[in-house]
This record gives sequence, C-alpha cells and structure tokens, in this order.
Amino acid sequence: MALPFVLGLAVGAGVVYAVNKNEKAKEKVSEVSQKVKDIACGVKDNASATIDCIKEKAQEKTRQESEEKKEETQNDKE
Repeated sequence: MALPFVLGLAVGAGVVYAVNKNEKAKEKVSEVSQKVKDIACGVKDNASATIDCIKEKAQEKTRQESEEKKEETQNDKE
C-alpha cells in the first residue's frame, strides 16, 4: 500500500528538482500545465452541458406526465 505513495513522492521530488535546475524544464512544465487546464475546462464545460441537457429532458418528461394525468382525470370526470 505504501509503495505507490513512496513512488509518487519520489517522482514528485524529482520533478521539482529538475524544474528548479533547468529553465527549459520550467517552460515545458508550464506548457503542459496550461494544456491540462485547457483540457479540464473543456471537460467541465462538456459535463455541464450534458447535465443541463439531462435536467431539461427530465423536466419535459415530468411535464408531459403531469399533463397526461390531468387529461386522465378530466376524462374520468366526464
């Protein structure tokens, strides 16, 4: 269980050391982090749009079901 933690700690320390020692590495890390941020924003936007679409469909379905119930009760009264 501790092996992934230790491995992650070692890799992270190595990256920090390399970035602090090399300007080129700093630039590369900056570029990669910007790409990751852009991808994360895209995924977030896509997820939000999907959630909104699902909510709209659920509301429409609920609206239709309530209209059908109203029609049934009106037909039963007649």
